[in-house]
Amino acid sequence: MKHGDYNAAPGVRRTTDLTLMLGRHRGMVSSGWWGRLCWCLGLLVFVSQPVWSIGTTAGTMVTNVATVNYLVGPSPPITATSNTVSFRVDEIIQPVLTWQDATPIAVTTPGSNAVLTFLLTNGGNGSEAFGLTRTNGPAPLPSGNYTPLNGSIGSIYLESGALSGFQGSGPNADPLYVAGSSDPTLAPNTNITIYVISNTPSVANNLQGDVLLGAAALTVGVAGALPGTALPGLGQGGGFAVVGSARAQADATGSYITSGLGLVMNKTVLKVRDARGTGVVMPGAEISYQIVATLSGAGTASNLALIDPLPALTTYVPGSMVVDGLVQTDAADTDPAQFIAATQTVSVSLGNVAAPATVVIVFRATIN
Repeated sequence: MKHGDYNAAPGVRRTTDLTLMLGRHRGMVSSGWWGRLCWCLGLLVFVSQPVWSIGTTAGTMVTNVATVNYLVGPSPPITATSNTVSFRVDEIIQPVLTWQDATPIAVTTPGSNAVLTFLLTNGGNGSEAFGLTRTNGPAPLPSGNYTPLNGSIGSIYLESGALSGFQGSGPNADPLYVAGSSDPTLAPNTNITIYVISNTPSVANNLQGDVLLGAAALTVGVAGALPGTALPGLGQGGGFAVVGSARAQADATGSYITSGLGLVMNKTVLKVRDARGTGVVMPGAEISYQIVATLSGAGTASNLALIDPLPALTTYVPGSMVVDGLVQTDAADTDPAQFIAATQTVSVSLGNVAAPATVVIVFRATIN
């Protein structure tokens, strides 16, 4: 029995060709129980079941040979084998694109070269190249939203892998994406980080601006085709290129928010106290410093840290740091402040501070 080539299902092309070789042996006729056995085996049919899977690499040839063992009287065991049954696994094309930032990225207005981070994953089972596009302020534009502009240093960058996070320059600089010449090619189940760079026009604060990043497979005829479309000869290894459920394309939207975040820091001498209890600035007198950091506008200052090296010819008074009215230890521990003796530096790490906010830091030093 023979079944010709056919496209069993999107993702698999099979050829089934089984010839069972059984017959007379040593002049014996096919009669009795042996004849019935041969007649039953002659009815054996291999039926191909549809398979849709992205686990097996596209272009893989899956082969099989059936074997039957039997006895005829007192003769030694006899083995008969079929022809080889084989099929080639086709390529399913299925990109996945996700925005990686947890919340809208705060930007100043006007501002330049703010970064959105995306992750493009090849969810298919064959190596595939992808073209990238961006749409600023994708329609329909919600009321009150603004439209970001392409970054002045470039529009889209690809992670180089040398150093995590966007690197616009230097020895670990990420490359600028150029359509048609630097389209990312991804092996199955691998990904690449993509950076979208935008300028912010002069608009009001607390407005959201969106950028839509799109990725489309570059195999001819697949992007936008209906799921299940199978194009012969275009898949990896020469099989079919089969359009997955995402229609061989993907997109994701990332957002900015105009914050107008401002930071003003002012350092003053609160008072001077000498050994006699007066305010004479002299050796041995104790100086109280105050630093006031004021955040205005909207948004969050990330990893806010204040570092203040002591003036020359002064000595820090141990245990004198106070942050927002709370006494701090000098050691690097659970409170945000520490005194670094090696560099004679007051350091206060405040983490992420949402505006508006005011932070007041006080410490003392003596004049040598």
